[in-house]
Amino acid sequence: MKTKNSFYSIWATFDNKNQIYLQKIKKKINKKLKGPSFPIHITLSSGFAGTEKNITEKMMPALFKSGQFYIDTNKYGYKNTFFQSLYVSVKKNKDLTSKKKIIDNILNCKKKIFDPHISLYYGHKNNAIKKKVISKLPELKKKIKVTNLCIAINNEKKLKWKIVKKILI
Repeated sequence: MKTKNSFYSIWATFDNKNQIYLQKIKKKINKKLKGPSFPIHITLSSGFAGTEKNITEKMMPALFKSGQFYIDTNKYGYKNTFFQSLYVSVKKNKDLTSKKKIIDNILNCKKKIFDPHISLYYGHKNNAIKKKVISKLPELKKKIKVTNLCIAINNEKKLKWKIVKKILI
């Protein structure tokens, strides 16, 4: 899938039970809003050029040493942006921010803004429609276990996302 419009990202994903739980919520939303398909994840860092091999070699020692951790969800949220249209807001905690800092240092990422969230829908819909969809969603679990860090390749022009390396932490 590597093209001139592609870049790499580092994602956190969840234990099977929570991955299925979040996927069911995402599926319910997409039944109404019809957005593109993408894996459930939290983006820790993104925008990296290079090759899969190069990024994997740099990241592997850090990914293996990082260890599983929990995130705390906040609430469903929405914005008027395509890639953060409807999501689960995630509270920053020490584990999450330290993982991001390690990854950013290894990959020399300069982007400092970190707004952790679990996207459930990408697209442009009216906020009233998103509020109505959110009102019919189940109550969120407060804690979700992160068990994997992944290297993903993204092509946002073609709306394609693919995990190329998944590491159990």
